Amino acid sequence: MSPRTRRRGTSTLGLLAAGMLLAVAGCSGGGDEAPAVDQPRTAPAVTIAVAGDEGTLTPYTYTTGYPGYNLLTLVFDTLLTLDTGNQVTPLLATGLTTSPDSRVFTLPLRGDVTWHDGRPFTADDVVFTIDYYRQHDTVRFAAPLAGVDTVQVRDGAVVVTLSRPDPEFPVRLLADMPILPRHVWSTITDPEQAPVTAAVGTGPYRLTSYEPDRRYELTAHTGYPIGTPRVGKLTVSVVPEQQTALAALRTGEVQMVAGTVPANLKDQLAGQRGVTVATGSHFGSTLLVFNDGRAPFDRVEVRRAIATAIDTTDLVDTILLGQGTVGSPGFWHPEAPGADTSLRHTHDPAAATAALDALGAVPGADGVRVLDGRPLAFDLLVYANSPDRVRAAELISEMLGRVGVKATVRAMDADSVDAKVWPDFDVAKGRDFDLALWGWSAPTMTDYTRLAGLVASDPKVGRLNVTGIVDPELDAAAAELNATTTLADRQAAAGRLQQLIAAKTPFVTLYYPAGAYAYRSDVFAGWTYQQGAGLLHRHSLVAGND
Repeated sequence: MSPRTRRRGTSTLGLLAAGMLLAVAGCSGGGDEAPAVDQPRTAPAVTIAVAGDEGTLTPYTYTTGYPGYNLLTLVFDTLLTLDTGNQVTPLLATGLTTSPDSRVFTLPLRGDVTWHDGRPFTADDVVFTIDYYRQHDTVRFAAPLAGVDTVQVRDGAVVVTLSRPDPEFPVRLLADMPILPRHVWSTITDPEQAPVTAAVGTGPYRLTSYEPDRRYELTAHTGYPIGTPRVGKLTVSVVPEQQTALAALRTGEVQMVAGTVPANLKDQLAGQRGVTVATGSHFGSTLLVFNDGRAPFDRVEVRRAIATAIDTTDLVDTILLGQGTVGSPGFWHPEAPGADTSLRHTHDPAAATAALDALGAVPGADGVRVLDGRPLAFDLLVYANSPDRVRAAELISEMLGRVGVKATVRAMDADSVDAKVWPDFDVAKGRDFDLALWGWSAPTMTDYTRLAGLVASDPKVGRLNVTGIVDPELDAAAAELNATTTLADRQAAAGRLQQLIAAKTPFVTLYYPAGAYAYRSDVFAGWTYQQGAGLLHRHSLVAGND
């Protein structure tokens, strides 16, 4: 889906299995920077611009993976977290012991943590949280919990036993699942409608004010025992238009823009005194997705022909000004652990033309090919508030037009696109589109089970299968991956699945844009780039977490 990823898909937290450290490129001290000014590491208040409303900031009501989940985890803590190097580290837990067969996980808990309302945090809250997510399974945390056999409390530690080995469980769940207060959530029977009063966590910030579609105020949690908040108050303003948000950054009305900076504005912003643009590797993807359950996209030959007509290198050079990576036909970023780097996108309009000819797709009087009595003319959906994506859609339309396929760009608001591609974030509810520009954020590229989730036809497994692909070979490969019991075997299975995705072409991975985030370093310079989370995360805002 766009730069955003919905709560029932995947967060933007870089979920990496132990030992799968990802290098952050070109960001270190904060990227390209204007002439030196004061670089304060604390601030009484900071205003952040976000593109849309994020609900009441509970695990069931936040909207996007980025920045919604990032804001959520300032309010709600997890048992484990990932440090700035994306390695697993304790948070509410003081440590983690894993059994040799990756089935039993023991987590002793901190004894000095309180909820925002002053009540003590206990192991009972953790047990309740796991049971609650399993009972109300409309959030992504429920999927890895399906393999939980028992949850027990022993000597103050929580012991989670799985029915089968899962070597990615610590990062896929324990570092991702927000812990709920039993005394608040035990009375909430419809979590999808959880009120703002349910946003009670143990995190470094309390949600103290919320005006729907306008703003949030987060206030530092006094006495937070896991570090000291560097900013006293965070005001999160909803600014839908990217250009408006960047203009507000220039004037100092906001001090950080959560969205990425367009490539054509990066140098201009970085040259302004008091503004810093932090850049780094970013594993988010931009895809052209087909509705694989709708003719003619139910035919792999058609999908391959369209893919071959698209010049992904030109998209990177033109749209991203070279500040990105060409997409792999196997989806996996070539720099991500487990990538099959032998896979390469093929751009060959002559081959695409020949393939369409072979299918019997004959050009009509208007030049648009006709296949099985139907013109190859489709709507191409794209988020209107993403200028880069709109321009990419326009270029793709031109490329397809050269081989006799008509793609009419339909720029729509994000909610309208989502309703057609991923209604209610539930692939079981089907889809109503021909073509769309879409995308997934970094963790989809670093959690092998989510690779399976992109293509498995069973909605309970293929929770990210927005194309609706149904293919026995893909299903078998996804099942093989999910059945592996070691990281080495899982990585090997992921390699085989990448090859099969490249062959079946359920979607076209166009490119992976580089991350670029702008902020007022003359107001607060504590922002730290973390792959998969950008700048907006606890390590930037809490001393002792960086």
